[in-house]
Amino acid sequence: MISENGKPVQRIKLGELENDVEVGRRVLDGNIDVIRNVKVRVTVSAGRCELAVKDLLDLRENAVLTLDKTTRDPVDVLIDGKVVARGSLVAVGDHFGVRITEVHTS
Repeated sequence: MISENGKPVQRIKLGELENDVEVGRRVLDGNIDVIRNVKVRVTVSAGRCELAVKDLLDLRENAVLTLDKTTRDPVDVLIDGKVVARGSLVAVGDHFGVRITEVHTS
């Protein structure tokens, strides 16, 4: 048999995997150290709003968007778009920070 690019193709026969195969060890097997230095992007969401495109096009400098949360509501802490915690905004020098007040376990 010849492939589309003209190289020979060899068929292989794969055996069926039997249901009684012993399950092996987990890849991480409780060793979280192998991923400790993996970087993830953490996002903090203070709220959202909806605008019509007309209103979006009318936005100018110094415009204020009213969000769906109040100043007393917790902000969401997200990893890969999933809420993993909630907290309150705090000032850390000249920067914002988040004091974690609630951690989601699911």
